[in-house]
Amino acid sequence: MRTYNGAPAHTDTIAAGTELWRIHRTDSPFPPNSFNSTAIAPLEDGLTINTRTTRIPRQGRFDPVHDHRVCPGGSLLGGYLYGGLSVGAVVAEGILRGTDIPKTGMLSDTALAEVSLTRMIAGEDITVAVLDTQAGLAAINQDGSLAGCTWRDYRDSRITCTNILLGTPTAAGVRYRCRHGQDERAVMLVERGTPPEISIDATGDLADRGWARNRVIDSLRDDFGLVLDIR
Repeated sequence: MRTYNGAPAHTDTIAAGTELWRIHRTDSPFPPNSFNSTAIAPLEDGLTINTRTTRIPRQGRFDPVHDHRVCPGGSLLGGYLYGGLSVGAVVAEGILRGTDIPKTGMLSDTALAEVSLTRMIAGEDITVAVLDTQAGLAAINQDGSLAGCTWRDYRDSRITCTNILLGTPTAAGVRYRCRHGQDERAVMLVERGTPPEISIDATGDLADRGWARNRVIDSLRDDFGLVLDIR
């Protein structure tokens, strides 16, 4: 992964009223629109991990780094919240990310077990750093590996993203291309003292028939050419 050059990132605006989506565990005790500010994962180097003896670290691609020895000022970003800008984005990262796709293109119904889909609404304009355009990446000396690397490089992607946000003080998050859905976009938002206003509009358990399950089934078909085995 390339080294961030310190330049402010290109920015764009997530307009008030924009739909944001999440797929999350149905039994989670935390509201889907809550920012994780108290359980930020420690920074771990995936390149040194032997998966035969050690679990894969529970850190996300762009989780802010609060270790002042690594990212001075990183703790000022506060907590974080990931969200998709489409249903396809959260299907990519919330379902397909952990699912092997068979030759038939038919997914087992178990892929939707124990998770729910939530539609949220941005209550204000939100400025985000742009990590999903060619010019935007070039401006900060980055390439597609920032949003396309595997978990083994999350240490570097976390540090890079934290430094990009510190170098772009107007940004309340980043927008990026989903690794498991190349046509889809997602955001990682941060608090910076006062978190962006994100409200919950509707939530549906994907194990139950209804609007949420239908939206996911439609996305699997229309966005990925896949079908769900609903026998």
